[in-house]
Amino acid sequence: MNLQENKFFLLENGKRKLKNNYLLSYSFSPGLYDKLCQINLYIDNKYNYELHLFFIEYNLKEFNRTKRGERININLKSKLPYKLRSELNEFFKLDTFLKNDYFNDKNTFGILDRNEKVFEINHKNQNYCLIMTADTLDKNLFKSKNELKFLKLTYRIEKWCNKFRDQLMVDYGWKKNYG
Repeated sequence: MNLQENKFFLLENGKRKLKNNYLLSYSFSPGLYDKLCQINLYIDNKYNYELHLFFIEYNLKEFNRTKRGERININLKSKLPYKLRSELNEFFKLDTFLKNDYFNDKNTFGILDRNEKVFEINHKNQNYCLIMTADTLDKNLFKSKNELKFLKLTYRIEKWCNKFRDQLMVDYGWKKNYG
């Protein structure tokens, strides 16, 4: 995907950090076992979003002929829907709330071809980067009221992004229930 990450991130002490004018970023990479669509979402301080989707158009006839699919990059920009804006606004009013990680003790490094979910949050001059991949995450470590609100918010954001992804992939030839 040809995404200009320096628009959203800066390099600080050798690490990538979400720029201060963004509240949140969500990145999903499918690995080999999910719907094959990469998702990158960026939400700024005014609750505007940029959603970037990258997948291969499903055109079996063309693929059988060339063994290649058309690369589809979709970039959407707008204001977040009211309900999601409200949830984010309430969430960012909370005090400091997150740990550095919520890894399980069984499979911290995961498998190589797994999907990956990362949320990066700027919250009251604190930056959090949380890997939320299912095989490394231990949801039982989210205990405080604020941590549980964050977990609920991540589900809400993923569901909203997946709605776009699913419909657009169908528009480009993928079956409705693929995945």
